Amino acid sequence: MKPAIQKIYVILGKLDEGQLERLCRTLSSLFSYVNLTSNLYLVTENLPDGMPRVERIQKDVSAFLRGNLFARLYVHFVHGVPQATTQEIDFYFRYYYQSLKLATREFDQEGYMHQEVPRLMLLPVIVPDNRVEPASLIGLLDALKSAFLLPSLYLDMGTFFLSQDENLLARTEKVYYGHGNSGEPAEIVCNLYHQDIVHDSSAKLESDAVFMTDPCPPALIISAQDGMVYPCIDAFLKKEGLANIYENLSVDDIMARYYEHGKSKRDCLGCRERVVESFSDLPLPKAATHEVGALLCHFGTLKQEANNHVQAIENYKKSLKLAPMEEAGSICFRLGLSYTKTGRYDQALEAFDRAEPTYYDQDYFHFHTGLCCFEKGDYRMALEKFSKAVRLNPQQEDLIRILIYMGTCHNSLGEYEEALVQLERAKEAAGLVKEIYNALGFSYFQLKDYDKAIENLSMAVEIDPYSAIDYASLGSSYREKGDINMAIAMYEKALTLDPNITSARENLEVLKGKS
Repeated sequence: MKPAIQKIYVILGKLDEGQLERLCRTLSSLFSYVNLTSNLYLVTENLPDGMPRVERIQKDVSAFLRGNLFARLYVHFVHGVPQATTQEIDFYFRYYYQSLKLATREFDQEGYMHQEVPRLMLLPVIVPDNRVEPASLIGLLDALKSAFLLPSLYLDMGTFFLSQDENLLARTEKVYYGHGNSGEPAEIVCNLYHQDIVHDSSAKLESDAVFMTDPCPPALIISAQDGMVYPCIDAFLKKEGLANIYENLSVDDIMARYYEHGKSKRDCLGCRERVVESFSDLPLPKAATHEVGALLCHFGTLKQEANNHVQAIENYKKSLKLAPMEEAGSICFRLGLSYTKTGRYDQALEAFDRAEPTYYDQDYFHFHTGLCCFEKGDYRMALEKFSKAVRLNPQQEDLIRILIYMGTCHNSLGEYEEALVQLERAKEAAGLVKEIYNALGFSYFQLKDYDKAIENLSMAVEIDPYSAIDYASLGSSYREKGDINMAIAMYEKALTLDPNITSARENLEVLKGKS
């Protein structure tokens, strides 16, 4: 089934009568592609210029709803409000808003009669001037709510200071936040659409993050100024329009192009990431900041899983600044993993230190901190961390891996007998794992037990017949045992598999010279 259009954004401008009529006909035809939860955004620069066009479009909305009794539509008219006195605000309410509400009262009465939400909801979105007085704006919001015109605010970089006024925010149904401060309708549409992407992404994260790669909810952007129709915000920003409503093209043809565009290969996940990241620098309220932080953490995890650890680190660092304190531990742990993968071990350990209160009782946490110390060459500290992991009873597969690293640490410290204890324990639990036999062969060789070294190294090459380094180690064990012919055979085998093993070539030359 073809999805219903969830949102239609219309950028209104200075239209002549013909353009306005064509726009209204297009919208009327598009209403058959919406559903009970669809929204129409009519974005105009200011109320006096835009309201006549809003009223004209509203008449067609009413006509559609009268003819389709099971339809509902939410109409948001987005407009600027200049600096004004309380008396001027009162005039705005009576002259513009109240008359618009009266024109739709039949739907209010219908909703009252059936005891449900009216099928036509008028939702003004106010774009205040940066010089507006909060007190006068509060008066307008109160008047709107009393008339069941549920108001929202649009705040940008020039008006973010209004978000500090709790009395003001308490009177709004929703607050939209955006970049820039021009108040241009095109800029406003971008920010409205972007915020919807953030909310949709957050909803997907809470329900099932696997759908994060899906396109955002079906929407159209119509620029009434030039008539272009865009299938999504990415296309709008790239000026890749589907069609022009002022040309001889039916709405059905436009929608056919829209659905075809939906089948095309698009980087919707990348679009979501870019949008969410753009909100990370805005002075948002706490709840919105946490929402952005959670999404950045998720995108970081996706990058981490794709082994793009450099980008994962950037996402985690930004997320850490925005997420609530109780989530800092998990973010720091993931940050530490990516730092480890990129060889930034000191930074990894700093991140792990911050994560420890959250993960102190998890064996995998101590393993990864130990692994970081191991990679730094701090084998004594690595052993301490690995030992903590073992005491927390890890799963057998994890236990085997930890024991191998512990044995390798002891070998690196010259503690060969201690290495044997851990490696023999790993062999007993794991069975045929080449790395165990390789490490055991090294330990026994260092302890001059060449028969045991040969026994374990022979098992290593039986498991992996292409392991050149193990053949070279066998050559050295046979050499020390005095079996020159077998030593030569093993070195030659090693060099056949890997001609770059310098030690094997040098030892072979010496042995052949003696023979």
